[in-house]
Amino acid sequence: MNIKLRTCSCQRNKLSLWKKFSENLKNLLKSKIKPDVFEKFSQDFKKIDLFYTSPSLSFHLIEKNYKPVAKFKNQIDSYLALSHKPFSELKKEKKIKVIMVNRALFYIFLFYLVLEFNIDFSKIQTILKNSLDEVEAEILNNKGDLYFLPEKRAKPYLDKFPFIERFPFNFSHYFMLSSKNPFFNEIKTALFSIDKNIIRSLGFEEIEEINIWEKELIKFSSFIIRIFPQLIEKSTILETFLNVPFFGIAIYHNTYLYANPYFCKLLGYTLEELKKLAIWEIFYYEEDKEKIKKTVEKRLKGEYFFKSYLPITLKTKEGKKIDTFIFTGTIFYQNKHCGFIIGIDITELKKLQKFLNLLRETNQILIHCSFEEEIYKNILPIVWETLELKAAWINDKRGKILYCYPKDFKPSKNLIFTITGKKPYFQNINSYSLCVIPLIKNENTKAFLNLLSSEKDYFSQDILSLTIELQENLNFALKKLNLIEKDLTLGKLAEKMEELLIIADKKGKIKYINPAGEKILGLKKEKLLKKNCFKLLFIPEEIIKLEENTIRFVTYHKPDKVKVILELKISFIKLPSKTKVIIIGTDLTKKLEFEKERETLLYQDPLTGLLNRSGFIKRCSDFLNFFKNPFILILIDLYNFSYINRFYGYKVGNFCLQELAKKLQSVLKDKEFLGRTEGDEFCLFITDITKEAIYEWIKVLENILNEPISYKDKKISLEWNMGIVAFPQDGNTVDELWEKVNLALKSAKNEGPFTIEIYNPEIEEKIKKPLETELLIKKALEEDLFVFYYQPYFETETLKLAGLEALVRIKRNNELILPNEFIKILENSSYLLKFNFLCFERNIEKIKEWKIPISINISSQSFKSLDFFELLNHFKEILSQYPYFLELEITEHTLIENIEITKDIIKNIKSFKVKISLDDFGTGFSSLNYLKDFPIDTIKIDISFIKDLVKDTKTYFIVENLINLCRSLNIKVIAEGVETEDQFKLLKKLKCDYVQGYFLSKPLSEEEVKTLLKL
Repeated sequence: MNIKLRTCSCQRNKLSLWKKFSENLKNLLKSKIKPDVFEKFSQDFKKIDLFYTSPSLSFHLIEKNYKPVAKFKNQIDSYLALSHKPFSELKKEKKIKVIMVNRALFYIFLFYLVLEFNIDFSKIQTILKNSLDEVEAEILNNKGDLYFLPEKRAKPYLDKFPFIERFPFNFSHYFMLSSKNPFFNEIKTALFSIDKNIIRSLGFEEIEEINIWEKELIKFSSFIIRIFPQLIEKSTILETFLNVPFFGIAIYHNTYLYANPYFCKLLGYTLEELKKLAIWEIFYYEEDKEKIKKTVEKRLKGEYFFKSYLPITLKTKEGKKIDTFIFTGTIFYQNKHCGFIIGIDITELKKLQKFLNLLRETNQILIHCSFEEEIYKNILPIVWETLELKAAWINDKRGKILYCYPKDFKPSKNLIFTITGKKPYFQNINSYSLCVIPLIKNENTKAFLNLLSSEKDYFSQDILSLTIELQENLNFALKKLNLIEKDLTLGKLAEKMEELLIIADKKGKIKYINPAGEKILGLKKEKLLKKNCFKLLFIPEEIIKLEENTIRFVTYHKPDKVKVILELKISFIKLPSKTKVIIIGTDLTKKLEFEKERETLLYQDPLTGLLNRSGFIKRCSDFLNFFKNPFILILIDLYNFSYINRFYGYKVGNFCLQELAKKLQSVLKDKEFLGRTEGDEFCLFITDITKEAIYEWIKVLENILNEPISYKDKKISLEWNMGIVAFPQDGNTVDELWEKVNLALKSAKNEGPFTIEIYNPEIEEKIKKPLETELLIKKALEEDLFVFYYQPYFETETLKLAGLEALVRIKRNNELILPNEFIKILENSSYLLKFNFLCFERNIEKIKEWKIPISINISSQSFKSLDFFELLNHFKEILSQYPYFLELEITEHTLIENIEITKDIIKNIKSFKVKISLDDFGTGFSSLNYLKDFPIDTIKIDISFIKDLVKDTKTYFIVENLINLCRSLNIKVIAEGVETEDQFKLLKKLKCDYVQGYFLSKPLSEEEVKTLLKL
């Protein structure tokens, strides 16, 4: 027979021992057995004969006809409940957030706590998670009131929780055997005959039978698992219904027994106040109270029936009327017949209906009104009557009452508002509510329509759209009347307009010209009426014949020889008997002068007020066109300035640029100028300069650039590079000089920050190699030429493999190019982000495949990059599955560039469950200081210390004390560059945690790593 055995995922690391277990079982049964490890319970359980499972899965397997037949002796799974409060007090909370894994076992614990501490089940709010890792994450974020965890997983948090409840029953991992297996008894018997040496190798004493008590507990647990989630579900549905924000729900007998929050809020009573009222006292009208009394009597006698009241008016505690729809029924509650009420407030609905009626009636009035005053007089009575208002009136912008209804009502001063906005405005004033609607004419507020209700909160947000529609209707009517007024005043408008206006016939004879036309053309009306406007304004005959509206630009010379540039808009209006030509002319002369001024602004940087790149180059060209004096260009780049913007914000970054611009500008003389040629780049033009003076300028600029910029309480230091060219030595044109100064700057940037490069012909050759390297990097990314080698590091005491350090290479043809030939160029290139993604993707994949920690070297540029956290976030899910398998190595220099910011960066990085390692420790400055300042997991002692360890006593004591210090700080230590047995023995003596170097292993290819791992 063939038997399939599957073990719990907790046994993953013991799979080789379980293979021996299987072999022994196979020999006992004389059958073939195939063992494996399950990660999740899946639908293929039917194919498995024998499980070794956790308690939770055991409960599920019982329902699938599996039986618990055995367990390892003394193997116990114990569980804890963790809380910040005593469990006896926890039940007093309105809601109890229980955070647990969505597994059967944890429902049993919840059931136990509800019974043990007499907790109201309706208060339980279960927050289900997919894994124990997620529960632990919620503990760290303090998201719940109660957490369930296995005791082993709970140990790191025991100090965090003062109140801990250990569940009084313990479970174990069980051997679960399919009852349908025809060899059930044979397999069960064979389990008790397994070689005890194999059992001990698995960490247990022996296999024993499950006692009757455990079997019954498992069966009972299986029952709880079936019913408990249903109770949670029904409780949730009921709670949701009772808390629907627009349903008022109450239960009564002789008095009110229950009312949900909305019912209490609707009437303005507390539940305790409602309990003192007769059932019918909440109804407004006496005839309704009598009906309710009779209904209550029937229900309390046990009659079951339903009844609806559509609508019925309720009375609030303050005596206010509430229109509602009420549904009632008889229920059995607290061992007696009771009445059940569901109410919906329709007050706003009725109010909306009134406004809709008002809109219909006002539209009819507006159609027949011919004057503005007529609109005001006729609209007020309709508004007052339809909405049942206290009063309605119209006042002007100064607050003067123009019309009021009822006429004898006199609004007090506190009721008069002149708002600045153009939308309706609502406000409660004492026991009244007021709506103020601005009336707009010619896009300006003309007056205000005021609606006053004696009911507080009458004008709610629900009717806002209807008040806006009423406003729009009134404004449309005012606009229509305004058009009539415009027709009457059009002649006066033409007389006063600033543009030229000509009305002519199709032959060009002028019939009308306005005063502005006379002024623009420089001729009197009498002379103009005798002229042909088409000839006067150079309008071609083709335009006249086509009769199409068009725009033309013409240059007109006045009689006094003044030149005027006109924009002519020519329109043809076809009337029944003739065609009119309308010409509107705008004098563009001043506008074009303004445009010329605007063009100069195109050459200015808006942030600093300096010349921008275009303006700087133009001014250099202008200088060369008139002068041939020697000059130099100094191009300054702020190295990695995005770092400032990222951690201080763009506001601070802009401040730094402005301050630097001021400092640079302050040292310039006449004819010298400065430009901001890129976002983080400045260029200086220095004229009449000797070669010796160049070095004086460099010193001046170094002092400026190296001086920190003060912003509030911060001192911000800048990193920079500088490129310099000279005219005429390095070029005769601005384009040539600009190209060469950028080459000089690029060469400086390749050398790192604070580097200055004065152009010389060798520079082009000098940057040729970096350019070739950059092309190689591009090709490596495009053609997948990057490969990774892995140098292992080992536990010093046992020489057990502890992890791998990833080392990048470029494989070109059969040649391996080492990182010292390209890594510096890569870190300063635009390809860094793509490479980082490739590096993370490849090595995280290897973590998944090899299940071994891997460390990656991170450059300073990457560490400070805005994109770095997005990169980590991309792999967040995988990193959470393999917590702390990925280790990022950074250098001391990176760490101490800005301690405050670096702390923030490391904190954010560690949130992704990765480790931080400090590389080349001891080569930088202030090393011991920042060991206490940063949450570093590992330090790597630099090879320079290990090299002298054997022969130099001082080096030995330094390394010894460093290892002891790190041990006390809970920081692991890796000694890198271990190349001899003597070095290794000394490090072992000093109890260094890990060792790495050629004495132990060279960097290995992926295939060699697999061989090492025996994969």
